[in-house]
Amino acid sequence: MTYGQLEGLINKWSLDLEDQEKYFLHQATQVNAWDRTLIENGEKITTLHGEVEKVKLDQQRLEQELDFILSQQKELEDLLTPLEEFVKDQSGSVYLQHADKVHGKTYRLAENIDAQLKRMAQDLKDIIEHLNTFGSPADTTDPLQQICKILNAHMDSLQWINQNSGGSLFVHENIHYCN
Repeated sequence: MTYGQLEGLINKWSLDLEDQEKYFLHQATQVNAWDRTLIENGEKITTLHGEVEKVKLDQQRLEQELDFILSQQKELEDLLTPLEEFVKDQSGSVYLQHADKVHGKTYRLAENIDAQLKRMAQDLKDIIEHLNTFGSPADTTDPLQQICKILNAHMDSLQWINQNSGGSLFVHENIHYCN
């Protein structure tokens, strides 16, 4: 092997080494970009998971409040049934005094239920507005979209309660979010 041949091989190897170095640096840059993307998405997933857990707790609280309201409505119904029977059987001033007391108690109970429904409607509205800050995903299998559907169903239930209670309680507008 001559010096010229050796120099030619060394030059060829140097060029190959430079090409391999460029390719390696390009691949390393891509891997670093993917790594950053994975880390950012991991943080987003962690944040979303925390929000979902918070919404689950809020939903449980709303369900408990709805159960409480249903029990209060049952109590109110239980109070009204004997009163209706009493009205049929009684007349006179004693009845009127007793009716006034019961009417006052019933009115206060109705006010209490109305206040709770308004609070629940506002809580639900706040939760929905908070969820809407994350945007409206198009994928119906997305947990956030499913939560929005549940919250819309809750709002529909509260509006049904409103309509069936004479329409004088909490919300008078048809609210739907995350559509």
